[in-house]
Amino acid sequence: MLGAITIPGHPEEVATARRFVAKTLAGHPQADTVVLLTSEAVTNSVVHTASIMVGVVVLETPTGVRVEVTDEGGDTLPTVYEGSELREGRRGVFLVEELSAACGIQTHADGLTFWFEL
Repeated sequence: MLGAITIPGHPEEVATARRFVAKTLAGHPQADTVVLLTSEAVTNSVVHTASIMVGVVVLETPTGVRVEVTDEGGDTLPTVYEGSELREGRRGVFLVEELSAACGIQTHADGLTFWFEL
């Protein structure tokens, strides 16, 4: 594990997650993309769930980097929208899916983990 942080589930804390990932991956060739995708994933957590806390884990993989964003879950799962549906508030998961090598969702008793790899 390269690093982990737990932040309050408030919109103003998304910047904290971005700074953490940027510092954790300083000098990494894909750091900017990882920061962007982390921002989208954490924003999704704080906007679409009632999570009190959101966890962000940065892992090294054999081929790159994996980020896991864990929250307490919500009424729906993250959804990819296409075409004309990509209005404000519906672009985050689309960006993650388009820019990452892989992404997915793991549900568990305490909520869900949205992950992506580059």
